[in-house]
Amino acid sequence: MNYSRQLGLIDPSQIGKKSISLIGVGATGSMMACLMAQLGWGNTPHGQGVLKVFDGDKIEEHNLANQAYQLKHIGMLKVDALDDVIMNKCGFHIETHNEMVTDQKSVRANYVCILTDTMKSRKEIFDNCLQHCFDIDLVVETRMGLRDGRIYAFNPSNLEHVEWWRQTLYDDNVAQVSACGASASIITTVGFIASLATSRIVQHYNARYGSGSLNGKDGKEPPMWNEVHFSLYPETFYMRQFGKEPVIAIPS
Repeated sequence: MNYSRQLGLIDPSQIGKKSISLIGVGATGSMMACLMAQLGWGNTPHGQGVLKVFDGDKIEEHNLANQAYQLKHIGMLKVDALDDVIMNKCGFHIETHNEMVTDQKSVRANYVCILTDTMKSRKEIFDNCLQHCFDIDLVVETRMGLRDGRIYAFNPSNLEHVEWWRQTLYDDNVAQVSACGASASIITTVGFIASLATSRIVQHYNARYGSGSLNGKDGKEPPMWNEVHFSLYPETFYMRQFGKEPVIAIPS
């Protein structure tokens, strides 16, 4: 692929061995994988980073409405179908893992995105596999409903970052709709949150490995490196935020 039109955003030839792990490649995960691949990340034979995807599920017909897969992929493993999508679009294969993440070794990367179906699984993955991993630069976690969503990006080795993130967690039974968002997230919402989450990685990469700086004016990292809330219906969001209804964003 020719990446010349986006070199002002990121230069794939400079990525080197930097790696990304996407844990869960349903709605947000499959879209993020495609976006990262189109940026050039994951073209390992050409030294443009490593893109790893993890999921133990197969494609079902209802997945097509808000995920990156095609009709021909129904019945295939999600990771294999995603590899096929990226190969057809970008011309290279990615690293696939048909498994649910249970240990540090396989998932560790410079950037790790937790995009599984439930809050419970996200807590377990972080506690068992990501916490205190000093070689992980950034953890990205997204939550999405039909109309709104959240993105959290933080340093898993910074105790203040982790504590701030933990305060945002809740039990799955609190979510007002399906935990995975399969019946409550439309493709426009998915695409928007995937784009924002991808931009968090690109911004962090440019700041850490480019000429920018992650630190504030006082020379210290902020309490949480980045937290984003968005709504496709702002008036509804603010009514729930400041009115009677609590805002509950669900796992993407």
